[in-house]
Amino acid sequence: MNRADFILQLSGLCMIPEITKGKQVQKITKPNDQMSEESFWEKVRSQFNVDNSYIDLRAHAASPIPSGTFEEFSQNYGHVQSFPSIRNHEVAEGNKELLRVKIAKELNCSFEEVALMRSTTEALNNALMGFPFENGDEVLASVHEYDSMMGSLYQRQKRDGIEVKRVEIPYQPTSKEQIIECFKKSATPKTKLILISHMVWISGQIYPIEEICQWARSKGIATVVDAAQSFSHLNIDVTKISCDYLGASLHKWCAAPLGSGFLYIRKENIPATYPLFGHYHYNADAPRIEKFENFGSITPVFEACNFSLDFWEKIGYEAKRNRMQILKEYWINKLSAIPEIEIVTNIDAEHSCGIAYFSIENQSATDIKNKLFDQYKIVVQSIENYKNSNVDYQSVNVIGIATPVFILPEHLDVFADGIKELVST
Repeated sequence: MNRADFILQLSGLCMIPEITKGKQVQKITKPNDQMSEESFWEKVRSQFNVDNSYIDLRAHAASPIPSGTFEEFSQNYGHVQSFPSIRNHEVAEGNKELLRVKIAKELNCSFEEVALMRSTTEALNNALMGFPFENGDEVLASVHEYDSMMGSLYQRQKRDGIEVKRVEIPYQPTSKEQIIECFKKSATPKTKLILISHMVWISGQIYPIEEICQWARSKGIATVVDAAQSFSHLNIDVTKISCDYLGASLHKWCAAPLGSGFLYIRKENIPATYPLFGHYHYNADAPRIEKFENFGSITPVFEACNFSLDFWEKIGYEAKRNRMQILKEYWINKLSAIPEIEIVTNIDAEHSCGIAYFSIENQSATDIKNKLFDQYKIVVQSIENYKNSNVDYQSVNVIGIATPVFILPEHLDVFADGIKELVST
């Protein structure tokens, strides 16, 4: 059987033992009104491998994983390590290709457009370092992009003579139209590519990538979407979005093992995009997505990632998103009653979901983060005057809260009470 026929068999996502070998996702019986039934979400939490000594409200950096995913990974990793001279180079093609197909299904694209990666950074570096720029080309990127992505662009600016232009977007935009207009007025006939986050990591703001990417395509401008915070969080249909590249990690909202991710490349762009690492089977200009996959042996990750994707499919993505909106509104309603607190993220469902940020008048976000950890064992994100050679987030001084579905209202009660005590002292 050739590869194409093999993939077509997998595209039905039939869970045959020879391919998956993993444990089945434990069945969770959904109540009639599951969003008001806390026992359902307590059952969901019980299936995660979490350290209950802490309340982790920063899981958008790296998420705990379902217990079944952990068992699958550890069992298979032990198998490889017990005979590494041989098994280190084994590739479980069935699990690898099944994962490729499942991600393609989530994105509504061809499996031939999905490369498996170890992180968003690796994925987007393949796109940004491999894009066929010419001297004098311009790239647009918002002032809120992730610093490692900007580092890649500045390296190409120094090496290849392109110009990187930062798009000034307000930290608290008033509308999606305002964001779109910022990109439109920044573009020139020399603009060849736009780098844009789907969900901004320092604000939780959802950018209108569909409108921006479609407008860019009409102008002959390529687009690279940073979906680190949006995959398995928001709806992503790359056909509808009309982007050229999109990269994400699976170890964030997908709750897969650390060191897993993917890169989507529109099929027509694959030959002209050079991979970050040379491949031993494919030339740099080959029209094959596999040329981007030269990452050593991480076979157990493929199998475990499949388990995590199955887990979310059992829960239901719409239920997952709705629950995160409910949890976001829950803690925001509690903190909004404190006069010193300002919610800086637009909490409307169109503009944010499972991440939101707030600031405390005359308080250091870093100090509050440290006190929450030291006194209450609560982990949060803080961004305070963050600046390096790649980014300058100006005077941002905020605390970020992530609310994946394994967080319960009782955890948010402890968090809100802790904030009240810290603000009053």
